[in-house]
Amino acid sequence: MDVFVFKIVPFFTILIFILGISYRFYTWKKTPQPGAMTLFPVPHESTSLSIIKEVVFFPSLFRSDKTLWGFSWIFHAALALIFIGHVRVFTDFPALWKALSIDADVMSAVSGGIVGIIIMIAAILLLFRRFGSKRVREISGFPDYFALLLILAIVVTGNLMRFGEHFDLQITREYFSQLFTLSFAGMEIPQNPTFRLHFLLAQLLIIYIPFSKMLHFGGIFFTQTLIKRT
Repeated sequence: MDVFVFKIVPFFTILIFILGISYRFYTWKKTPQPGAMTLFPVPHESTSLSIIKEVVFFPSLFRSDKTLWGFSWIFHAALALIFIGHVRVFTDFPALWKALSIDADVMSAVSGGIVGIIIMIAAILLLFRRFGSKRVREISGFPDYFALLLILAIVVTGNLMRFGEHFDLQITREYFSQLFTLSFAGMEIPQNPTFRLHFLLAQLLIIYIPFSKMLHFGGIFFTQTLIKRT
């Protein structure tokens, strides 16, 4: 079971993610786009600048719902920081930390802990908003709740590893290094049960992304381009 789940399944996860993303992008690209329309004034700024602003600041959401914008912006900013922080799980940059006179372990422990708590609170608030707001509840379906609950479960298990029982980062780093280089001989799979659950949930999320609304991070490039062309 360990060989299948922790040595084989990760490759299927990445394969499904790449194929799913590629198919969705292909269908978006092939979707017929209307010709020029003049119902609304066309902004003068470039498409690239508009996309960057939308990705970083969510101005469209800010104009429509400032409360949701606040929760969403904090959630996505924390998610981006967590993604960057997880780079250290796969590799490290000791020369960089030495040049900057930074204790990477202390920085990771403090900043990672703070961001982990922030994103957990933001996810809970977004979930309560779906349950508590009648207008939002009416347009919410199972996929909306499932995505939030899955992300929340990943965040909670991640926080448990950080604040709970001892977690050996070095063993995990060696495991991923051998996994990516296909060095299965002598591979030591981390035995920490919280890590195992966290990793399996993360793989489920990766598989789910191409087939869910969470792919809006890719779709925004198509919608913004369409808006600029109309």
